[in-house]
Amino acid sequence: MTKRSSNYLKGASILVAAGILSRLLGLFFKIPLYQMVGSYGNGIYGNVTSIYNLLLMVSTVGFPVAISKMVSESIAKNEYATAHRVFKLSILILGILGTLSSLFLFFGAEWIIETASWTAESYPALVAIALAPLFISFVAAFRGFFQGFQIMTPTAVSQILEQFVRVFLGVFLCWVFVGQFGIGLGVGGAVFGATIGGLVAAILLAYLYRSFVTQNKRLLKTRTRKRQRSNRALLKRLVIISIPVTLTSALVAMFSTVDSFIYVSRLGVAGIDEITATMMFGDFTNAEQLINLPLLISGNLAVAMIPAISESFAMHDRKAMNQKILLAIRVILLVAFPSCIGLSVLSYGIFDLLFPGSPYGGFILCTFAYATIFMMLSNTFQSILQSIDRFRIPLINLGVAIIIRFITGWIFLSIPLFNIQGIVISSVITFIYLTAANYASVKRYTHIKVDFIHTALKPLVAAIVMGIAVFFTYKGIASLLGGFMGLMIAVFIGIFVYSFVLILIKGITEDEIKVLPGSRTLLRFFRRLERLVPGRKKHRIRHP
Repeated sequence: MTKRSSNYLKGASILVAAGILSRLLGLFFKIPLYQMVGSYGNGIYGNVTSIYNLLLMVSTVGFPVAISKMVSESIAKNEYATAHRVFKLSILILGILGTLSSLFLFFGAEWIIETASWTAESYPALVAIALAPLFISFVAAFRGFFQGFQIMTPTAVSQILEQFVRVFLGVFLCWVFVGQFGIGLGVGGAVFGATIGGLVAAILLAYLYRSFVTQNKRLLKTRTRKRQRSNRALLKRLVIISIPVTLTSALVAMFSTVDSFIYVSRLGVAGIDEITATMMFGDFTNAEQLINLPLLISGNLAVAMIPAISESFAMHDRKAMNQKILLAIRVILLVAFPSCIGLSVLSYGIFDLLFPGSPYGGFILCTFAYATIFMMLSNTFQSILQSIDRFRIPLINLGVAIIIRFITGWIFLSIPLFNIQGIVISSVITFIYLTAANYASVKRYTHIKVDFIHTALKPLVAAIVMGIAVFFTYKGIASLLGGFMGLMIAVFIGIFVYSFVLILIKGITEDEIKVLPGSRTLLRFFRRLERLVPGRKKHRIRHP
């Protein structure tokens, strides 16, 4: 494996590990939040975060991708001074975009609530989170800079710190406010943790950036071109890259925003009142939080993948580029199949443990889990297209997808038989389309040859066997020792069965394992399991 490939794998592993810890902290946040404010308060939280996430995508996603891409391209040509200038231009623009987003949230809170038919108790939370986009804009700029250098540790550390502050401060403020002022201000206290978390992460990254610049003064002045690109040319390139990526990410975020803006009125057509509709949406957001755990694999792999693939693309190294693309697809499917099946078969047990008394959550997660695989794949293919300068294609595909999402959600939410499951049905249909459309474009422009049996069929077979084992293990143990022990033992059995079947059918390679967090431990674990397979004691996991 080349040094560059090693850096790519290491970067992906660091981000995935940090993402897992960050998501677990986020899940820890939702559990006490649910206990304090219930499904209704959780629905308010979902209302606010849907519009906040949309603004965050608009103001912070496109430019960080452009920064990391342009920085990595400049580094590949030893143009370190240009890479640094790219960052300086970007942080100014992101600061302006973040300020505009914050002003909109603060002064437009009442208009948002009236337009979406939300409960009036959503107002304190909208105001409390208003400054967060400004802080996160600076955070995004710093992360894009470091990722362009394929230095993923600052992003990982800042993610964890941001989430840690968000969780513990948010829970504390919610606990203080909900008892004295009610659910609305309690949720406001909870989301204010995100604002302070963003501020703390921005301060940390600013310090790390200053240290990096001090230690690399000479390097950051390195130039290889006699005629340097003007700031205007760099800004034009940034805009050309960032606008399609921003619009693409905004359209993805609009899926949740569309849901939050129509669910009250459409469920009303199905005969469901505002309070019950908000409770349903609250349980849906809890299910969404759980499926976000496997989605972080594709999200963080994409962050590491863009500069790595962009570098190979800039150097016209098609072989290395396609190897990275195929590896990314394989790893995503290795995680996606067991994740969606495992979450589905354990859905009721998970909700009974984490969100007891949730009236709709278990059933929502049972079906929503199967959207996970298509979400992960479409996200991966989208990032691949962005890495090879095909920015408009994901944008066009998402433009069609948002229409599909709106129409299907509008129809299915109003049918009494489906009610809140209308969002789930809409999600599955939308992401199946996105996966197919983005994959067709990737194949067209890269000419990759995917080994369907190794890449998809073998992980699927292993995951199905695992799902059967997990289902019966949980049923048996839970009836004897309770739900908690049933879940814990079922999860461990699932990991063992899935890993063993993968080895038995030669469905995993060392390169795929090395992308995952804790790769050294995983390699030892898989090699020991391989010794249990007759005739393979002397072999190591190197097969494709």
